[in-house]
Amino acid sequence: MKNFIVTKIGNIVKFCIGGKLNQKICSSSTEANDLYRLGLEARENPTDENLKKIRAFLNEKTRVAMLAGLETDPDTGEVYLAGFNTPIPMTLVEVIKEYHDNNYPLDAILNFWKLLMINPDERVRTSLFDFITTHDFVLTDKGYMVVYKAVYRKNEVDNTLPEFISNRFLHVKKTWKESPKNYVVYRKEDDQSLAITKVETASNWNESEQGIEVLGNLADLFNSIFNTDNKVGEESTALYTDMHSRTMTIELGVPVKMERKDCDSDPAQDCSYGLHCGATAYVERFANRGESIILVCLVNPAHVVAVPQYDHSKMRVAEYFPYAFATYTDGKIDIIEEAYFEDDYCAYEQAELEALVAKVQANQLPIEKAINAEAETRPMQELMKILETRLVDIG
Repeated sequence: MKNFIVTKIGNIVKFCIGGKLNQKICSSSTEANDLYRLGLEARENPTDENLKKIRAFLNEKTRVAMLAGLETDPDTGEVYLAGFNTPIPMTLVEVIKEYHDNNYPLDAILNFWKLLMINPDERVRTSLFDFITTHDFVLTDKGYMVVYKAVYRKNEVDNTLPEFISNRFLHVKKTWKESPKNYVVYRKEDDQSLAITKVETASNWNESEQGIEVLGNLADLFNSIFNTDNKVGEESTALYTDMHSRTMTIELGVPVKMERKDCDSDPAQDCSYGLHCGATAYVERFANRGESIILVCLVNPAHVVAVPQYDHSKMRVAEYFPYAFATYTDGKIDIIEEAYFEDDYCAYEQAELEALVAKVQANQLPIEKAINAEAETRPMQELMKILETRLVDIG
């Protein structure tokens, strides 16, 4: 290549590539020497691969992207998931690099971004990951966000057993790091209180002599209560409602939805139209109001409508999926660090994605605009590719 010049003065390495001057102030002599050697190699053998290595050193975004196996635009420095044209926020790129450097599994991060790419609001796409990294949000392997919602009971169904089983199930997996299959649930006849014990312990009990009733295996009870296929009607199903309007019906295992066009996407509006959920800091402000209950929910990043600028612990969404109860003791939520029944939500998402694909095929924007939304500027081809890839991921 003509006009390729490389010089080194101390820890400063300068390049002139195709008439364009670049320089790198290196942090050490070792880094400067390594870069200078790359420059000499590229001057002698100016292949695309050698020039790409030089650009990676000169541009931090490009360097991080190359290390993480992503793609970059050499002119703008934007980073992309391979095959896509929606730029990844730099904060997320840095996390991808960290995971890559430490050989951590990338499924949760990449699936989160694929879902976030579906979101039509660029403001959400660029701010959501920064938002969740400042709070105790957790991502599932499928890319969903684990959030919390404070609610009230709506009907008179006795929730004691489901709430106990949900809390013990999550506690055994999260805190004790054991399998719920190793435990049974039993009820004490004298005060009707509930407890769990090891399977082998219960196998040696005489229930009548000890005044207890073994209700079943903890894992099996959890599956039987919270499996959505077992819903048998409102009379026997525990229902909940929101703490603001008290008009909504919320049921575990059933997505709670609101039309996106009725939600306010303006991040400057702290409290406005939309379904509110958030981190523990947000929910804990409401949890002491009467007989409130904390639900653990999944949120698809595609359904986030707004991240308020001033209340940084909550967000507005068009849909969330309640799936368990959180333990609330001494004014604090026991954070759920793992998710368990996200496959139930995947079934809903798959049907929804197929509907969105049909809209794109009809040359329609797949997701309706919210109040105060910004216009979607990406081409239909990009939207179709994103949707089809996500369908493959969960198929």
